[in-house]
Amino acid sequence: MTTRNAAVTAAELTAIGSATTAALVVWLLLARPVDVVNAVSVHELSGLAQLVLTTVQNLLMRLLELL
Repeated sequence: MTTRNAAVTAAELTAIGSATTAALVVWLLLARPVDVVNAVSVHELSGLAQLVLTTVQNLLMRLLELL
């Protein structure tokens, strides 16, 4: 793997991660707006991260129930 390929791969993974995070925050704004506003207003990113991780966990659990 060349340096250029590694840089492109890193940029792609960063873009996918950023898009996923943005989509989760928008979804949380629609599903739990008060919690998101409270976390953002006090600049508490750990609260927002906890909301996102809880949401991902719930989503994965629902997907596993379908299998």
